[in-house]
Amino acid sequence: MTRLAGHLLLGAVVVKVVYPLVSREARLGLRARWCKRVLHVIGVDLRVVGSVPSGCHLIAANHISWLDVFVIGAVLPCWYVAKDDTRSWPFLGWMAAANDTLFLRRASARAAYRMNVEIRARLNAQQSVVIFPEGTTTDGTRVLDFYPALFQPAVDMVLPVLPLAICYRDEAGHTATAVAYIDDDPLWKSLREVLDAACTEAQLVLDPALDPRGRKRREFASDACHAIRRLQNRDAAPVRSGEPRASARVPVFQPAGASD
Repeated sequence: MTRLAGHLLLGAVVVKVVYPLVSREARLGLRARWCKRVLHVIGVDLRVVGSVPSGCHLIAANHISWLDVFVIGAVLPCWYVAKDDTRSWPFLGWMAAANDTLFLRRASARAAYRMNVEIRARLNAQQSVVIFPEGTTTDGTRVLDFYPALFQPAVDMVLPVLPLAICYRDEAGHTATAVAYIDDDPLWKSLREVLDAACTEAQLVLDPALDPRGRKRREFASDACHAIRRLQNRDAAPVRSGEPRASARVPVFQPAGASD
């Protein structure tokens, strides 16, 4: 916990002092290294399955835990769409806002429309955006049906959607449900479960991007959801706790044409 607190403080200093002086590409590189170090400190290994493509995508992922943003941030330079109440979290809300997070007020059609304008602007700037279309978190044993609203920018711009499955496994290769952060569970409880685990492996499993031609947003949502369910159902090998941590094993994807 002391090491984690120190690393969070370092992140705050970097955001406050270094971010204003460097380009967005440099900030993304710093964020990736910082996220990988967070995972290392709390004992989470990271494995990427599949090829990380170049170019700009709308990325649709399932949602399990507060860990998801660190796992994705260690690999993908992207914007995130998060629920609006995340912004009020002490420290983490401020860090999220400083690290390319767009905040969405749930259950509001007008808010979804405004968010699509924001997403479209980022995609136009050749900056990938991650959405969590389930609208909530699960324990990782299932993927809920996807809401289609935030897929509209990909339809309008005829851009591919990249399905991204997030899985957490214990040392036996089983789903690590203790990692989940559901509803109003205390954040410290979820963090304690992660720290107490003998070994946790976070897996990012990628599928080929969905061709945008001829797809409406409901088709995008349904196809991305089915792809992620299929990816999650792949047999998982047992986690070997002696393998190197994420910092030594995970490539960082740099998108073509990333703007400052």
